[in-house]
Amino acid sequence: MSSLRNFGERRKSNHSNRAGSKANSVEDMDTSALHKNLYDDLAEEYERRVDALLPITEEAMDYFASYIKPGGSVLDVGCGVDIAMSVLAKKGFRVSGIEISPKMAAFAARRNPEATVMVGDVMKTEFEEPFDALLAFAFIHLFPKAEIPAVFKKIRSILTPGGVALLSSTESSESKEGLYNKEDYGKEHKRFRKYWTEEELRESMMASGFEILDLKKYHDPFGKTWMDFVVRSGA
Repeated sequence: MSSLRNFGERRKSNHSNRAGSKANSVEDMDTSALHKNLYDDLAEEYERRVDALLPITEEAMDYFASYIKPGGSVLDVGCGVDIAMSVLAKKGFRVSGIEISPKMAAFAARRNPEATVMVGDVMKTEFEEPFDALLAFAFIHLFPKAEIPAVFKKIRSILTPGGVALLSSTESSESKEGLYNKEDYGKEHKRFRKYWTEEELRESMMASGFEILDLKKYHDPFGKTWMDFVVRSGA
């Protein structure tokens, strides 16, 4: 039976953002509350899109699974309604997830009854044991670039020595960040978004001590190109 546990809220961001035609200038923005409310609002829509996203998720998890030791433990951070966790569980991995949106986490727990699904902020959560692998799909672009070293440091602390992570974000032709409307979800939904170029993301991962093992790009049914980096944590 799935275990749904509450680990509290994320911290307040201290990052200020540049104003633009799509982004607003924000000081001391509480991205945690913003994203919790946003993804609670969108949870049912994410659940409705599961069937459309399942094939590309299965392909991406086939790719990532080849780097995880058989039967290894995997943590999905920002797990959403968690299609990926169910795919990995069927491959024999021991899966857990953490999600800031209680409504998203409830869908994930229902889909993965044998897994532990935590409600809370991964940046503030201390885990009892390290994980052999970590999945951060559509997660790192929710943080300002200035906070990414701390995010990557946290990810490395969660992994066993030599553990692997899948770090995934959409590919952008230009580097920018701020408050943007989340597109293709009907009514206006604002969230903080960092748009990464491939080169910029590579540099940030290497600067944080990750060894880049592989990169595969995917095109999803909604017109986005995803960069799925597999990286290894140092000893």
